[in-house]
Amino acid sequence: MTPLLFLLLHILIYGLSPLLVITVFRAFNSTAFFYSYFGFLYVFTQLFAVLYSLQISEDLVITGGNIAYSSIILITFFIGVASQNPTVVRNLISIQLIFNFFLYFLYQLLVAILSAPTTINIFSVSPGLFSTTITINIVSSFVFIIEILVMFYLLEKTKEYFKLNFLIIVLYIVIFIGILCLDGFLFPFIVSFFEPEFGQFIVGSVLGKFILGICFSPFLLTFMIIHKKSLDLFLKKPFSLRLVILPKRKQLVEKLRKVEENLRETEIKYEEAYNRSTLYKDLFTHDISNIIQNISMSLYLLDQERKNRADLNSEKPKSLFKNINSQLLRGKNLISNIRKLAEIEKDEIELKPTPLLEYLSNALNYVRESMLSDRIEIKVESMEKQIIVSANEILADVFENILINAIKYNHNAVPEIIITITKEKLSDRNYVRLEFKDNGIGIQDSNKENIFLEGYKDLKGGKGMGIGLSLITQIIKSYKGRIWVEDRIKGDHTKGSNFIVLIPEAKDT
Repeated sequence: MTPLLFLLLHILIYGLSPLLVITVFRAFNSTAFFYSYFGFLYVFTQLFAVLYSLQISEDLVITGGNIAYSSIILITFFIGVASQNPTVVRNLISIQLIFNFFLYFLYQLLVAILSAPTTINIFSVSPGLFSTTITINIVSSFVFIIEILVMFYLLEKTKEYFKLNFLIIVLYIVIFIGILCLDGFLFPFIVSFFEPEFGQFIVGSVLGKFILGICFSPFLLTFMIIHKKSLDLFLKKPFSLRLVILPKRKQLVEKLRKVEENLRETEIKYEEAYNRSTLYKDLFTHDISNIIQNISMSLYLLDQERKNRADLNSEKPKSLFKNINSQLLRGKNLISNIRKLAEIEKDEIELKPTPLLEYLSNALNYVRESMLSDRIEIKVESMEKQIIVSANEILADVFENILINAIKYNHNAVPEIIITITKEKLSDRNYVRLEFKDNGIGIQDSNKENIFLEGYKDLKGGKGMGIGLSLITQIIKSYKGRIWVEDRIKGDHTKGSNFIVLIPEAKDT
């Protein structure tokens, strides 16, 4: 295999690897794999520099270290642009300094061992190999820091003075090639002071680095095309060179961390407040619309009675007048209850001994009047004549809306609801158990939990659930109770639903 073919194979491996690593970084947003690859590549770059070289022509020699180092500059460029984070670049500098620290002592140990007369050197490895590697490590570490700072400084200046993306991309490629050429001069120049023979051997490697820069440029161009969004963010966001060298002051970091946490908490609170206000607005709009619709229907029927010259003192007009008054009272109570619902989120809701059967009776009366129909059968089965629970007046809204939903989503000529009230004890606490069994359209198993989630409206084709089962759930939870739904007939949801509500008994009962 010719040296040129070897070189092309090296370029392919060292060019594709950074692209693969940066893709992993972008996919998982993690720098762990990237740091590992960088550390591995950096260690072997120093070793490859003295292990082998490729004789491309009579006057051109490219060391294995030169090829690997070019890939290091390439991937550093990638990660700086992809992350837009100077700290990541600073971490790269820290990694190579740490590696050099350990490698220095390791290579010194190897030199001492291989130089000892009692050591059996199986492969006849020269101690000078590791002595030279120590020098290369120290020099390359110093040169790497200088070149990275120069590169990102030039990248920053380029995006300050030029605005056309195409021109910036071209200049970034030129900067990359220029940094490699700078390394081709600076590295052998400094090494020659410590290792004259080795320095003399790699003098003239500017041409080699220029060729490597040209060869690696397609991979750089590919990166900027594939990760165009990252490049756009890098061009818009300032890249602080100071943070590449020095970390932020601890106090400033801590202060910024606290500010970020406070901002995050504030953002969450505002988002929750916005969601609550939207929920209450939907509730208010929906129920007010129902109230206005009922009043409008009653007024329309009264007008029809008037046109037919009916006796306005007859039972039907009286019933309509009664419904209008009931709806107006309902509107007044709704405004009051909206305020009380807001207190639930503040944990300020007041619980008190509440007569359950009284509020259930009020809810039943309201439902019968608002539906304007006598063809509704509601039965209450209770062994107790007086049941006191730990709740408040919003309890009536819970009952009303469960009943309204049971009637509204019912295709039978006569909606039937059976309310069974019993008592049970759970975890050393007494509860009142209410079961609202209807003969409506039922609820599929896949929706039985979703209907209690905030904003869920798929159950009834987007119609919603009155006050909203999510709000009912909040109310029941504020009572330290529970609510769930089962099939009225087990295994057949089409035969109707059974909404079960558990409410704690008042402690003094």
